Amino acid sequence: MAKHAKNRARPAAIRAYLTAGVTGAAFAGLGAFLAVQDATPATTQYDIKLVSNEEDTLFLSLNGGSDRRDREQRALAAQEVTDANPALRPMFGDGGWLIGNGLDAVEGCEGAACNGGNGGLLGGDGGNGLHGGKGGDAGWWFGNGGHGGDGFASEGYAASAGGDGGSGGYFFGFGGDGGDAGDGAVKSSSGVYVGYSGGDGGRGGAGFGTGGNGGAGGSYTNTRDIADNPDTEIDESLQNDVIGGAGGDGGAAGGFVGTDGHGGAGGDAVSENGSAVGGLGGDGGGTGTMTGGLGGNGGDGGDAEANADGETATGGAGGAGGWTGTGNGGLGGNGGNAVGNGGADAVGGDGGEGGGSRVGNAGEGGNGGDALSTDGEATGGRGGDGGHTWVFGEGGGDGGNGGNAEAEDDATGGDGGDGGNGGLFGYPGDGGDGGNADSTNGTATPGSGGAGGVGGEDGESGETGDSDSDGDGGDSA
Repeated sequence: MAKHAKNRARPAAIRAYLTAGVTGAAFAGLGAFLAVQDATPATTQYDIKLVSNEEDTLFLSLNGGSDRRDREQRALAAQEVTDANPALRPMFGDGGWLIGNGLDAVEGCEGAACNGGNGGLLGGDGGNGLHGGKGGDAGWWFGNGGHGGDGFASEGYAASAGGDGGSGGYFFGFGGDGGDAGDGAVKSSSGVYVGYSGGDGGRGGAGFGTGGNGGAGGSYTNTRDIADNPDTEIDESLQNDVIGGAGGDGGAAGGFVGTDGHGGAGGDAVSENGSAVGGLGGDGGGTGTMTGGLGGNGGDGGDAEANADGETATGGAGGAGGWTGTGNGGLGGNGGNAVGNGGADAVGGDGGEGGGSRVGNAGEGGNGGDALSTDGEATGGRGGDGGHTWVFGEGGGDGGNGGNAEAEDDATGGDGGDGGNGGLFGYPGDGGDGGNADSTNGTATPGSGGAGGVGGEDGESGETGDSDSDGDGGDSA
């Protein structure tokens, strides 16, 4: 396998990087419930103009008869055209500060004006964000959170990260989905370019509600070809490297009933003259539901491609599945695939761990990503471990299968993930199978099967391909 003339610590550098209020007697019965909730709604402040006479009571209506009305309305109109959170709001209806749905962000917005408006103090849905803006939060008692804005590039707007979804009403409501990131990247302090992240899903209502899904991370192709200057302490050629954007995490569901949000997929990464790492999949939402719910699935890791001698393409790791108190844990996300061309090595991404459950079925681990190198070495990703069941249920989750590897030089299949334990009254999960290996001119080593949970079966070892290669089958862990 061909090597660089200068030994660089690029993989280490990349790993390091990765590394007002309303009160009343009705609230008294809810005190104990509120005391055990982890999520505390953000304090919202509303600018309400207080005046000395009825015709200028603008917080009830913007149609007062004062001689200052026209001047104030003209000043506010310019703001309200592009701002979903205007300084003055009606009491009821769309944009109402007491009860009403928050306004959606509109085209032409800038900065915070691209955030969706919040629902009314007592109730109402949050408005949707735009161009990477956050979704508005729902009202205190009820309502659904607004969706985060996508970060796609468009006329007048550069690509950006996706906006976070808004939170559902504190007692019940759905969380908003996070926005997808646009394709693009920013230069990190180490010099490596990193794709934009997807927005996180909003949490569901603390009592009843479903969490929002995380947005997908952005992809990026790096075509830079910058040589290292030996007279400096930094490695300028790190600017040829790229990491795909991470997927957003799924939002948590309600404490009693609800489904947690799924994690977003990681973005793809391609480098023409450096190393590439796929974006991390977002973790699935997890919460201790008391009466039933599903943990969110982890997002898949992004794919990676490197096209220069001595570099490495590494698939992104899959996100972990969310856990749940009563119900089924989420599935772990699959690891991203990797392709190395022109002498670059390839390493598949690891699968995410399955989510656990106190009472119910734990989630399975994600599969490891496949790896292909046309003129280098390849290693398949490891399968994710299955989740554990803590009390009783069908059992622990099965481990994910290891990724396959195919290469001109040495090829090593990924190991299978371990199975989860079945708890006091459940069945254990089985270990995942090891990945296959195929080498044209080097050594082919299949992956080992994962260990089963206590009392479970071990996974089977992978197999070697038909090409002219050496290698023995791996053993179960």
